Amino acid sequence: MKFVPRRLEKSADASRGQPRWKDWIKGLTSIVIIGYVTYLLLGFAADSLADGISEETEAKWFQWVELGDNPRQQPKFSQAERIFDRLCSDSELRPLPYELVYINEKAPNAFALPGGLVGVTKGLLEMIDTEIGLAFVLAHELGHHQNRHALKRLGRTLLTGAAFHLVAGASAGDLAIIDSGLTLAGLAYTRDQELDADLFGLNLVHRAYGTTVGALEFFETMLEISGNESSFAAMLHSHPLTEDRMENI
Repeated sequence: MKFVPRRLEKSADASRGQPRWKDWIKGLTSIVIIGYVTYLLLGFAADSLADGISEETEAKWFQWVELGDNPRQQPKFSQAERIFDRLCSDSELRPLPYELVYINEKAPNAFALPGGLVGVTKGLLEMIDTEIGLAFVLAHELGHHQNRHALKRLGRTLLTGAAFHLVAGASAGDLAIIDSGLTLAGLAYTRDQELDADLFGLNLVHRAYGTTVGALEFFETMLEISGNESSFAAMLHSHPLTEDRMENI
C-alpha cells in the first residue's frame, strides 16, 4: 500500500507568534532600570575619582589645552580680565592656574574646562554692560571649577563610553533605550551643577564686591531676547529654566 503523508495543520508553536505586550513592557522596564542603575554606579565612580584628583595633577593633565583667539584691542575683554583677576584672588578658590581666554564668536557663551581654563565669547561680552553682571557670569564658571564639574562630566563620559563598549553585544534597540535613559539622567545632573555654580558665583561676587546688585543682568537680557521659555523645552536642555535660576538666585 502506498503511504500518503497526512497534511499538517498550522502549528501552535508559540515561538513563531508575536510577543505579548506584557512581556514587552517587562523587558522595557528591565532595560530602563538597568540603564538607571548603570548611570548611578558610573556616576558615583566618576565623581569619586574626580574628587580624589589633586589640583596639581589636574593642572598637569590639562596643561596641553590651548584655546582662545587673539583679543587684539578688545576693551571689553580687558575689563573681563580685570574682573577675573579680582575674583581669582578669593582665598576660598581651589588653587588652580586660572586663565581667561577670548573666543571670537557672536553667540553669547562662557564655559569652564578642566585645569583652570575659562572661556568667554565676544557675543557675551557685548551683551553685558555692568561690571557686576559680567562678574557673576565669570564667577559662575569659577563655581564649576570649585565643584570639579568639568572633571566629573569628563569622567562620566569616559566611563559611560567604556560601559557601552563592554555591552556592545546587546541589540541596537536595547542600546538605544539605555543611551536615551542615560542622556536624560545626565541632563538632570548637569542642571543641578548649573544651580550649584550659580550659588557659588553669587557668593563669590558678594565677597569680591560687597554687593550682588546687577548680578542677574545676563539672565534678564536673555529673557528679553528669547521670550518666555516653555517647561517642556527646558526639560530637554542642560540648563534649568532661566526664570527658575533667577528665582533661586
